[in-house]
Amino acid sequence: MALEFQVLSRNDRDPISEFSEARFAQAVTDETERRLRLWSVRWRTEALDHYLPLGWSFVARDQGKVRGYFLGQALLFFGGLTQTLWIEHLECADESTGRALVEVAVRLAREKHLQRVLFSEVDPAALSGLIADWKAVPISERIFEVSTTKRSLP
Repeated sequence: MALEFQVLSRNDRDPISEFSEARFAQAVTDETERRLRLWSVRWRTEALDHYLPLGWSFVARDQGKVRGYFLGQALLFFGGLTQTLWIEHLECADESTGRALVEVAVRLAREKHLQRVLFSEVDPAALSGLIADWKAVPISERIFEVSTTKRSLP
């Protein structure tokens, strides 16, 4: 598998939605429950409309097929630091793609001189396996921090 990474744009909304909807349908088989839970998924249409034009979200593709993505944005003056990359949602077809997306997020933050990456996730157990190589520190029940500069973590 040869993954290619690209910055997400508005044109990626439908492929990202289709990828997430298919995975969601497998995870939540009851149609009524699925419809109710769609109101609060992190990749719902209005969230994609917000994140995609910002230039901080990336997709991983293999031969043109979506294998994973993350939705992110830069936060200025958050938590006492000047610049933070906030990852609202990371979704992947497999662990190796997830790890590769985490690496993209951390490298992006370092290249842009951001001080940390905050990963927010509904399932901390699944996320912790993807960020373990980066010495991530939990700063709350569902938010993990990866420092991208030489500073002491909280």
